[in-house]
Amino acid sequence: MSSNPFETVPNLAASHIKRQDLPTHVRRYAYNLAAQIKEVYAKYGAKNFEELKENKKLSAQDARKVADLLKAFQKAVEKKEVKPGLQEAIEILGRENVHGIEDVEAMLGDGFVDISKVPDVPYTTEDFVKSKEIKEKTGVEEMLVLFVADKDGTPLTGERMNGLIQAEYDRLEIGKFLSEEEDSVEEYEHEDFFTKLGLSYEWKLVTKQTIPDSKNRRHHQEDETDYRFTHQDTQEYAIEEYAKKLDIPRDQLHRPEPFQMLYATALHLIATERLLGKGKGERILENENHWSDVIDSNELLVVVGTAGSDGATVYMDSYDGRFGNLGVCLSREPSSTKSLDT
Repeated sequence: MSSNPFETVPNLAASHIKRQDLPTHVRRYAYNLAAQIKEVYAKYGAKNFEELKENKKLSAQDARKVADLLKAFQKAVEKKEVKPGLQEAIEILGRENVHGIEDVEAMLGDGFVDISKVPDVPYTTEDFVKSKEIKEKTGVEEMLVLFVADKDGTPLTGERMNGLIQAEYDRLEIGKFLSEEEDSVEEYEHEDFFTKLGLSYEWKLVTKQTIPDSKNRRHHQEDETDYRFTHQDTQEYAIEEYAKKLDIPRDQLHRPEPFQMLYATALHLIATERLLGKGKGERILENENHWSDVIDSNELLVVVGTAGSDGATVYMDSYDGRFGNLGVCLSREPSSTKSLDT
């Protein structure tokens, strides 16, 4: 079988399209698809799709996978785009704030992403224009991030991504992914949020900074009869005010899980290091901390941040703790998501 995976998929020449005419990011995306198709062909000793269909041992799962990959390949080379909505995101947010398949595989390894499981971008042009409005009104930037499952299809946990991401950090010589100082991995290595809670395939718009007025506030008011502080003293109040100012339904805004946020932080650093040059990668949450809704085994809330070259810190705090660099980052659902209030 040819070593060139493009020769195993629909003939580009038949559509009067040449490989060299495709934009670089589309060509790389299509090559990745073609390589995955070839991998399934090789599994069954087939040279093309027709031979594969005739193989009586072909599983239903592999048949669907190849059909999806072929469909995605054809769409990419004919439309010269990778995923619906992705080009709009790049044009509006800037390439440095859009992290899709190419960036994810640069961080986790070539072939890590199962292309057939990558969903279409659910956000509209209006959602990306909203990102510009958010930046103008609040100074907060959003980035579009592709989250993925592990290579075997199971959730991608913090424990697993630690090894994968650190390998790329080492290659780029950009420091540590997770801190090895006093508040180190040993402090939470047996916690479910590190070993079990994981990522799956989805796109999310995630803030690159904590939102305004969310620092030096308690997480939430646990009990309305507890008068040690009021709702106005909480981060929840800051989120509500942020939503009102930007005319965004409150239920479309969420606190990212701890390792969703650290995955996004690492992905942005690695991607911008590759795009802008050695030593020029952008570190987010370098001097801030994000307070999640996730609790540990002691019913404390998990905080992540201060993601400098010494590695991001992960620690736990009670809901009424607060200090000057502890705020909240947010992910935003597509505007097409039906509000719970309607």
